[in-house]
Amino acid sequence: MEASAMESSALELCITDFKSEAKDIVVLELQHPQKRPLSPFTAGSHLEVYLPNGCIRHYSLLNCPSETHRYVIAVGLVADGRGGSLNIHQTLRVGSVLKVSAPRNNFLLVDAPAYCFIAGGIGITPILSMIRWCIAHGKKWRLFYSVRNKQRTGFYEELQQLADANVHFHFNDEQDGRHLDIHQVIASLSLDEHLYCCGPEALMQSVKNAAGHLPAQHVHFEWFSAPASVSTAAQSGSFTVKLKRANQEIQVMADQSILDALEEAGMDLPFSCRAGICRTCEVTVCSGTPEHLDMILSDEEKAADNTMLICVSRAQSSVIELDL
Repeated sequence: MEASAMESSALELCITDFKSEAKDIVVLELQHPQKRPLSPFTAGSHLEVYLPNGCIRHYSLLNCPSETHRYVIAVGLVADGRGGSLNIHQTLRVGSVLKVSAPRNNFLLVDAPAYCFIAGGIGITPILSMIRWCIAHGKKWRLFYSVRNKQRTGFYEELQQLADANVHFHFNDEQDGRHLDIHQVIASLSLDEHLYCCGPEALMQSVKNAAGHLPAQHVHFEWFSAPASVSTAAQSGSFTVKLKRANQEIQVMADQSILDALEEAGMDLPFSCRAGICRTCEVTVCSGTPEHLDMILSDEEKAADNTMLICVSRAQSSVIELDL
């Protein structure tokens, strides 16, 4: 069952606007039913959304963080996905009620003199909130936005108004299929400019490879899907998971994730992505050594081995004890 233990504390919000933004992209405005102020958020934040079909999905907030009367998210249709985006596109309308978590930020906009944003497709959503924050605070910024064509470009008209100074569109179909020249963008960065990237895996990997020589603290990513190198990584051997609070031991086979094994044993645990790109399934490690295979914990967090994401990460030690 794809239900989060955090759903019981979720806030019920009403969809007050639902509109098509571009081909296969819809925008939802959420407000409190009694128009009460919502919890504040920072640029780069997302909501955990509990959908009517039981799915849990994370969607970036794209409106300005100064707004407290509404949350705005955009959802791109994933035809071969697991049903989350399809459920939103086909069944939700103005007046529908959605359960959402409080805003959470795994893509924090750190204070810097200048910002360079690289977005691809629906990856523009967290970047939009960052741009709005930059404009409100007089920060220097620029955007490189790569999309297949104009018909699939979310927020084109809004961004077009800023294009002369700050926004550089790249439409693959108009460039004979050629992709954005990432190396050229990276070469243009100033020493004090922070780089933020969100988009499809191919774009993310290209930026990661091209920016490898930059200071790690200047480069920031938001993954919407697990890289192939992670999702297809060879599984390590079997190991044992000790559950401290449940006083149980569960064997995790070589072809299982910890989450799979615990679900098979009858446990109902919170999860969402099953790809190591959110923190829904994060648990505390009591003893043993994790093998971190996620894309969201920082290098410092991985080195500390205090927590792990049980949807993808495994154990280097033969036994690992979790606070479950």
